[in-house]
Amino acid sequence: MTAATTPAEQAEHEAVAQAALAKYASLPRRGKPKRRDNQVREWTVMAAVCLVRGAGPSRQVHCVSIGTGLKALPHSRLPVHGDVLHDSHAEVIARRGFHLWTYAQLERALRAETAKGKGRERDDSEHEAAFFERDLGGYWRLRPEWRVMFYVSTLPCGDASTFLLAKTAEEANSLAEKMAATSLEPEFPPENPSGQMNGGKTVPSLVAAASLGLSTARDQPTGPAGVDALPSTTPQVHRGRVSYSSFSCLRTKPGRADSPPTTSHSCSDKLAVWSLLGLQGALLSQLGMQRIPIDALVIGGVPQEHRERVGEEAGRAVGGRLEAWARSVGLGQNAFTPPLIHFTDRAFEHGREAVAADEDCDVSEVASCSESLSYVADLGGDEREAVEIINNGIRHGAPSRRQHPTRPLPPKARSRLCKLSLFERFVLVRQLANDPLTASDSSSAPLTTYYACKHAQLSPTLSQTYPEPGERYQALKTKLRMPNSGPFGGWLVSGGPWESFDSHGDVNDSKML
Repeated sequence: MTAATTPAEQAEHEAVAQAALAKYASLPRRGKPKRRDNQVREWTVMAAVCLVRGAGPSRQVHCVSIGTGLKALPHSRLPVHGDVLHDSHAEVIARRGFHLWTYAQLERALRAETAKGKGRERDDSEHEAAFFERDLGGYWRLRPEWRVMFYVSTLPCGDASTFLLAKTAEEANSLAEKMAATSLEPEFPPENPSGQMNGGKTVPSLVAAASLGLSTARDQPTGPAGVDALPSTTPQVHRGRVSYSSFSCLRTKPGRADSPPTTSHSCSDKLAVWSLLGLQGALLSQLGMQRIPIDALVIGGVPQEHRERVGEEAGRAVGGRLEAWARSVGLGQNAFTPPLIHFTDRAFEHGREAVAADEDCDVSEVASCSESLSYVADLGGDEREAVEIINNGIRHGAPSRRQHPTRPLPPKARSRLCKLSLFERFVLVRQLANDPLTASDSSSAPLTTYYACKHAQLSPTLSQTYPEPGERYQALKTKLRMPNSGPFGGWLVSGGPWESFDSHGDVNDSKML
């Protein structure tokens, strides 16, 4: 969704971009793109979650989470213990960092409630700005004076970037030249959808992708304007940038044709889901956190001459394509409004174009950074503790080999953003809410599985006055992904087999669904 931007709104969005970029610039150099030994410079993508309060000179912008990254694990390497990050794209790192920040805020608020109940006053040095409060139903919510804005240094991968990608390809001298310049995944004719290139040569990665239900064949655009729903005969999920002239379709993370396939959905798809269901996710919803909407998406790196059309396409991709369906299931504008799309002229210092310009070379001559950086505010301790570097889904420098094949990685090797680590925070906050005296007892029996904690019994309706947030979240997600009726019915779900670990990381085979 796009809207005419007033000078005051533009100033606000520039303030968001400035706050995110300034915080990134202030962080240590470790984990950021560097010059390799062969003198090739690296680049990356950056995303940030910012909270905004007020307007004009009194405006406050609090950057709570930053993520960088471009990588995703192949499907064949997904862990069953929840101890390795599946998806290390910048937007996913930033959103998971927001989850960690929210857990820390709830933990702080619950400890304060416990202290108040015992007649003790908190030390002023421990006081933090209050971002969350209880609503009339007794559930948590972000205070209404704060709004969430999501900054991304370039268009999110997937549906939001397909128009600009197709437009750029049209302007290139030939598609082959464009593919060589941007490492686009080759397109294969419809008669060879099972992994065979012209001439009958089989590509193992494409065979694997086809076995996962991914389209690896070129499809026709989706109508004259390129924005209509895909025909029912068109595969529902495309691999990477295959058929990049098709719009409003689900896509997995881009990758070379010869690379192992992933089942991680594009950031456009994920942003659309977050816009509808809320940035808080399933586990925080189970703790009673109401939907946290994304007010706006601030995007960098888009040429001025393409912004009007790209803004329309990005708005459709990150939420607009779900709006008509949302109204059909009873969600009014207060329950779901797609985020507004705005652009910034501020350049990200480690963006692909910026690095190439500094080197006075083509974008094909700079290399993607293999590491991801995570910054999370307000965790306590010094600034160094706010930053974590991630490589191949685990902490940078940690051994990737397991000490025992059936046991999770040790805590020092796991990222604080992996499913298991965030599940541990969920357990702690739930214990604080239920029984503060046992909340610090790490030897207590583990909870049931991660999967079971995410899935509450579904509510019969979405129109209750004060529906339980966890049930509401799962009910709406189920409707969204319902085969043949939900707009995202083709969503690739890992589900029980990869989420049947308990709060100690042990796999409970009896509860694998």
